[in-house]
Parts: sequence; C-alpha cells; structure tokens
Amino acid sequence: MADAAPTAERGVTRRVFFALWPDAATAAGLHARARALHAECSGRAMRRDTLHLTLAFVGNVPQDGIARLEHVAAEVRGAPFVLELDQLGAWHRNRILWTSASSAPQALVALADALALRLREAGFVLEDRAFAPHITLVRNARAAPMAQTCPVLRWPVASFVLVVSEPTPAGARYRVLGRWPLSCK
Repeated sequence: MADAAPTAERGVTRRVFFALWPDAATAAGLHARARALHAECSGRAMRRDTLHLTLAFVGNVPQDGIARLEHVAAEVRGAPFVLELDQLGAWHRNRILWTSASSAPQALVALADALALRLREAGFVLEDRAFAPHITLVRNARAAPMAQTCPVLRWPVASFVLVVSEPTPAGARYRVLGRWPLSCK
C-alpha cells in the first residue's frame, strides 16, 4: 500500500510583503535611474522586475497565513495618488542607493499607516520603525551619488500588491500574489 502524498509540507513559510508595484513606464524610468547610479557608484543595479516601494514587510508567513493577509488587504482603503520621485540618497552602512519623493503624499502615508494598523490588529508582527518610503535602486554601492536631487519621475499609483519573495540561485524572484485597487470612495 502506497503512502498518500501530503498536500502541503508542514512548517513551510513564504517571505511576503505589501508594496507599490510600478507600471511598465514607471519601472522603465526607475531602471534607467538605477543604471545611471550604477555607472556612477558601482554596485549591483536592481533588476527592473524587482523594483517596488515596500509598504509593509511581513516576513515569513505559513501558507495558511496568506489568505489572512489577503483578507486584511481587502479591508484597507486608500485614495489613488501620484508619487513624484525627485530625490536620491544612500544608506552608507548598508551600501544601498535609493530614490524617493522629497515630500511623501499624504495618501501614501495614510495607506501605509492603515495597512500596518490592520496587519497588527490581525496579529501580524511588523518592524517597529517609522515608514520611510523609498525604492532601492542599487545594492553594494561603492560610493554615494554626487547629486541628491534628480529630474522628477511621476508614478501614478492606483493599487497596492502582496508579493512573495522566492529565493533562486540568481537572487530573489518576486511574484505578485494579489492586487487591491485604490479608489476615492
């Protein structure tokens, strides 16, 4: 008599986070910015398919926790907005170069706050630090960028996503598990 194959492995977790995921035009603009910073500062430019703005890093979640995360996301309300990316920066200790908005839209901050609140209410543990909206462009940079401002890249944001990070020999592969629209209602 053959043993029945298990439907799911016990203890398997998935590394997940909520993010803003750029449309094709925004991703192309961000990738061009990453390549320019890489040329100036060396390091490893992020792949176009990995560029995002993290709203809430959840971490390792059991497979059955994904449905709970999707339920939380469905309860979050937020208005669409335009993110004007006009600033460059570096975290020297981590050797990361990033871009951000010199002034974060209130709708972005409200979305991140609402999501964090709902996640905590649902029993998820989040890092206890201030929300610092940014998009990582280069890792392992050897220097900081010469300029701290750059031409404005306008990113129209109309939704947020739940993403799973899957390790591969070539680095993490991100896969969108779900998308929730932002609306004025």
